[in-house]
Amino acid sequence: MKKLFALVLGIASTVVSAQHFNVADYPKGVYETFEDFRSKTPSKQVNLSEAYTTDQVAYRFNDMDDKGKKFKKAFAISDGKNLYIHVVNLLKKFNSEDKGQSYDGGIYYLKAENHGGYLFVRDYFVSNSAAMWGGLIATAAARRQKAVIYEEDKESFNMFKNIDEFKTYMEVNYPKVALDLEKKNADGSKKEEIDTIIKNLDKIN
Repeated sequence: MKKLFALVLGIASTVVSAQHFNVADYPKGVYETFEDFRSKTPSKQVNLSEAYTTDQVAYRFNDMDDKGKKFKKAFAISDGKNLYIHVVNLLKKFNSEDKGQSYDGGIYYLKAENHGGYLFVRDYFVSNSAAMWGGLIATAAARRQKAVIYEEDKESFNMFKNIDEFKTYMEVNYPKVALDLEKKNADGSKKEEIDTIIKNLDKIN
């Protein structure tokens, strides 16, 4: 039984590690639906201005569609150099374990990065339960950048709520990766969880 479990685990690890996100695979254009995004086929071509941000997390576009409205419902947008995922549509495609998250509000996109071969985004997510039961103080305390990866084989986004959850994911799917989960920097200052996750994801490739 143990040998069978090891074999299954090995196969699962091989499948999971076959991530190969490349922004070049997403042609310039607007991806109105998740199906457009999944198939890497933009549903329309428009003249896009460069995305702008004031905090390096939330990106916005000034462009209008042919009806004079901003791209409020597009699942994703590619400007030919970068890919951006709409935060509301991202929440809708979270896996079942990650439902119930809130965001800062407004209409904005998250810039996709490549870490460990995964399509990776980050934002200041807070669980709805923390906001409901803890009030404003607890919500503010819980507000921090959280990491999200797109698992293409599952067609859903997976958010790591904390380091322990990330550690479990890595140990199950990438047991050969030696994790560095040190909580402090060399100068003794506290290390941000998002930076620890990125550092360890980059060890996959």
